[in-house]
Amino acid sequence: MKNKTAKPFEFSTLSKWLHWGSMFLLFALMAAGTLMVGLEDGDPQKMTIYRVHGVIGMLIVLATLARIVIRLRRPQPTPEGMTETWNIWLHNIIQWGIYLVLLGIGISGMGTLALNNMIAFTVDPAALDRTVPTIQGHFLMTRLYLLLMILHVAGVLRHQFTRSNVLRRMGLNIPLGKA
Repeated sequence: MKNKTAKPFEFSTLSKWLHWGSMFLLFALMAAGTLMVGLEDGDPQKMTIYRVHGVIGMLIVLATLARIVIRLRRPQPTPEGMTETWNIWLHNIIQWGIYLVLLGIGISGMGTLALNNMIAFTVDPAALDRTVPTIQGHFLMTRLYLLLMILHVAGVLRHQFTRSNVLRRMGLNIPLGKA
């Protein structure tokens, strides 16, 4: 009988691609969102940026749905070294909060377009009614997402430097903290 050593948990290749791909798309989305609010409605660049923002937003919703399905089908174990009940609880709340808020942002964005009889490919910022309630929801959820993301990154860094090489689980086996 062979001696088997337990291999530390690592996310699947698909999960890693969805995670880092979503991060890249989210940075592009935030840049587009920041740029588009600073342009005048008649500016042709604003229309292009709005459309790119909408398409990227739909991609993020699809990636988030895929991540939720993967997470439900293959629950992840608690990260190595995380033993405190409050920390495990906070970890799960932040993870699921990120997924749900991303879906909410996407739904509110699509809702805004639907209430304006537009789609992401044809949105015209000059004709957009900015008084629909979904826009306020979209704005508030983006701020909530930023808070969750800050908490997520802070938790990863805390864990990386005090517990174990949590970045290895996501494909970044770099010598930082507890390797």
